[in-house]
Amino acid sequence: MDHLLFLLKKILGDFLTPVPLTLLLLLLAVPSLLRRKNRWFGILCVVVATTLLFVSSYAPLNNRWLADLETRYPAYEQGSGAPDYIAVLGSWHQTVADQPLTSELSASAIVRLAEGMRIYRLNPGSRLIFTGYQGINADPVAYPEKLKELALALGVPDQDILTFVGPRDTAEEAQLIAELFADAELVLVTSATHMPRSMELFRGAGLDPTPAPTGHFSKPTRRLWRFPDGEALARTDALIHEHLGMLWARLMGQSAQE
Repeated sequence: MDHLLFLLKKILGDFLTPVPLTLLLLLLAVPSLLRRKNRWFGILCVVVATTLLFVSSYAPLNNRWLADLETRYPAYEQGSGAPDYIAVLGSWHQTVADQPLTSELSASAIVRLAEGMRIYRLNPGSRLIFTGYQGINADPVAYPEKLKELALALGVPDQDILTFVGPRDTAEEAQLIAELFADAELVLVTSATHMPRSMELFRGAGLDPTPAPTGHFSKPTRRLWRFPDGEALARTDALIHEHLGMLWARLMGQSAQE
């Protein structure tokens, strides 16, 4: 049952985003446009699809929406007490034999690692925690191990890195870390868009980590005259993904809302 719910969450998270919805609306429009009786419905679908695609890929709009999510937690600042552990949440990777480590890991993975290492160097005596899944198509190297490879290459000692393979999503990462490090001082590193959902899930698991958001998408908008673009569309996908994820976590009773 748990596996089926996980698959359902992934399917809904992928489907309820602008591009699949736009394609669905256009597919619905085609047969209606070919029939005079229902042509109005086809025209309506085309108008809604066009509007959805424009709004989703217009940077000034999604910058504002993203800023609301990404500014809920401030950037990490060194406090009086050093954390015991810095948890760098999982992202995405794919092992490719003839590519460097920095190409095998996703951009968000590298940004999260860089922020985790920055905080690690600010707090001597702390240790890094890497969690995550095996990867797509039974990847020969799990995500935490791949991240560890890069951290070692960048000078982090092996004894300061803990890896835990298995958690498929943030909820499972929160549960694992809560079981193993319930009494530790913890800093949580993840993408700024992902941080509100992560904090809800970690508090739901009984932890209260110090947030360290990174990889902010939202930037000040200097002009409103902008053409829609693919980067803005990808940011809207991330925004919708996070709101759907928070809704799912609340329905499943996994999160603790502020």
